[in-house]
Amino acid sequence: MTALFQKKIYKIVKKIPKGNFLEDLFWETFYRQHLGEQYGGLSTHKEGQKIKIQTHRGLFRHTFQNNLAGLEGTEGIGYCGHTREPFLIGSRIGEMSVCFSGNIINLSELVDEFENFGHIFERCGDDIEIIAKLIAQGVNIIDGIKRMAERIKGAFALLVLTKEGIYAARCPTGHWPLVIGEKKGAIAVSSEPCGFKNFGFKLVRDLKPGEIVLFKGGKIETKAIISGEKVQFCSFVWVYTAYPNGVFWGIPASLVRKRLGAALARQDIERGFIPDIVAPVPDSGRFHAIGYHQEFCRQIMEGKIRKVPLYDEVLLKWPYAGRSFTPQEEEKRKLEAHIKLLVNGEDYTGKVLVINDDSIVRGTQTSENLVPKAESLGVKEIHFRISNPELHSYCPYGKTTKRGELFAAEILSKEERIKFLNSKAENKNIVRSLEYNTVDDLVLAIGLPREKLCVDCDLKTPD
Repeated sequence: MTALFQKKIYKIVKKIPKGNFLEDLFWETFYRQHLGEQYGGLSTHKEGQKIKIQTHRGLFRHTFQNNLAGLEGTEGIGYCGHTREPFLIGSRIGEMSVCFSGNIINLSELVDEFENFGHIFERCGDDIEIIAKLIAQGVNIIDGIKRMAERIKGAFALLVLTKEGIYAARCPTGHWPLVIGEKKGAIAVSSEPCGFKNFGFKLVRDLKPGEIVLFKGGKIETKAIISGEKVQFCSFVWVYTAYPNGVFWGIPASLVRKRLGAALARQDIERGFIPDIVAPVPDSGRFHAIGYHQEFCRQIMEGKIRKVPLYDEVLLKWPYAGRSFTPQEEEKRKLEAHIKLLVNGEDYTGKVLVINDDSIVRGTQTSENLVPKAESLGVKEIHFRISNPELHSYCPYGKTTKRGELFAAEILSKEERIKFLNSKAENKNIVRSLEYNTVDDLVLAIGLPREKLCVDCDLKTPD
């Protein structure tokens, strides 16, 4: 999600003009493409006019770049993700366009409640429509956001475009991030600062947990703080979800990933295990593998070890393939995983290979796709080093994992997991080891207090 407020008024005709409000909004929204490929949307407002909205199915840039006619103004919001957003609704407190990140756990209960009161849903009562209807029940937007936060179970980050300005809100736990950027004459708020520097925005700060902010007249004004029991920042944002250049609470995602890779390397060095090659699963494992390799380099420079593995890209990502993690349908995930992963054309016969990745969620892509392809390189052994701790619980605050899908929760022993990873390989003993970081390693890598991080997915019994 991205919202942009800018003082000057521009109008778009057939293409994107340079250096204006809509260009910034377009590209900042485009830089959220990694968060979901199914839908994209833009909504804008010009003083004295109605809120405009366009949503399309498919990749954001290709569906929007030559189809922006009618979008104009000085403020707007954009979205890339799993559902058709922003969602435009008229209400007694005014017209508003809404988009959000997160998940409503008690969605079906709220849908039933609205239907019992005679409400009609345009889209079968999905999350964003429920959120918009809950906000519309308030005496104003701020009151509506507060009421919505009280009614839903789950986590959210929210953008609301109104004729008054743009509201941004973060749930009391702070689970999903929102960050603010500024440049001369413009303010942006986004789920992450991925493209800020490319368009001159400076990262100013994170929205606080429970904070409701209004962007109006070129100013940032905190309107309310929704109180909550405890802060729970999603640890997986640093490990995987965010683009590597994302920075949250001053902590770069790339640095956390390198620290996690380094922790795995230290474990191997203590065991006396030094592979021939270390390679990432592209692109998710790249900074984890860099950190793993850098730790070996650091220790050899300090004279603690005498050998360092080579860093190599033995696996390649086809850049025109889609995401394999974000689709909710298993068959689509498998197809994208198979299409996107290619192998290097070099000969690695007899080599001991460590493969770094952020996590193993379901295990099927690893066993059915990754292991056979790595085996085809001629390597003697494959060793997996996974930065995130074992995933034992599905995440109720997002939409990417479901009950009964988690590799570590379904296969409890390390021996059985390795057997599963070898199941599609010709050599049933090619995967020799599988090691993870611990929750303590993860907390240390992020650098925030344990009590402020949500690591429920990593625990057999969530907090």
